[in-house]
Amino acid sequence: MNISIDSKRFVTSVQNGLTNARNEIYVSNTLTDNRKHMEKWDYIVTAVKESFEHQEKYSFIPLDRGLFKPIMIFDKEEKTLYTIIKNKNFDKLLNRKSIDKIHYIDAMLDYNLSYQTTPEQITWSEMDNMFSDNAVDKIRDLQTNIETMLCSDEIKEYITIVIDFNGYTLTDAKAVLCSKWLKIIDENDWKEFITPSYNDIEDNGKIDFVQETEIKSMISLKPTVRKADEIG
Repeated sequence: MNISIDSKRFVTSVQNGLTNARNEIYVSNTLTDNRKHMEKWDYIVTAVKESFEHQEKYSFIPLDRGLFKPIMIFDKEEKTLYTIIKNKNFDKLLNRKSIDKIHYIDAMLDYNLSYQTTPEQITWSEMDNMFSDNAVDKIRDLQTNIETMLCSDEIKEYITIVIDFNGYTLTDAKAVLCSKWLKIIDENDWKEFITPSYNDIEDNGKIDFVQETEIKSMISLKPTVRKADEIG
């Protein structure tokens, strides 16, 4: 799979977004932190946009889906569309048996129609019965919306960037090319670009900053050696 976007820069920007969200929540003086679960995404997509906005070939367009607005990243030169989703949500989509209520990804996967799967991977029955007539109509309407917002009807490929994080720590990142029929064709693992951090520790909904010096103080760097005359 040919990924045109800078994967290392992308992973770093996601980590920066999580760090920004952590810092904002930490300094807020609220009794509860319910907003943090959605606010993380706001900081992630903002950090990604800020990291790539100097490259004119990219467009960053929020897609209004009600309570949640995923970001569409469109490479205008390569005609490649990207979105970001959390791993558990992506797995749920791949494991659906039927589709009545569509997800925005269903419309975007149509752009991968040229990636045909072999008969061993999918049956004609699966192809015919996956989407209800109502879902097909909604997918077409959503595609019209997407192309209008991106000012392009020449989208050649859609790639899902799948991430996972625990608290404010990014734990996984990969780019996935998926067929129209929800079959993974190829994926690129980006985990090697994740930078470990000692500061991303979450405890009972509040952030506990652990200084590196405190961690070092809990680690014995040298074994304690007792002199012979101290033994026995």
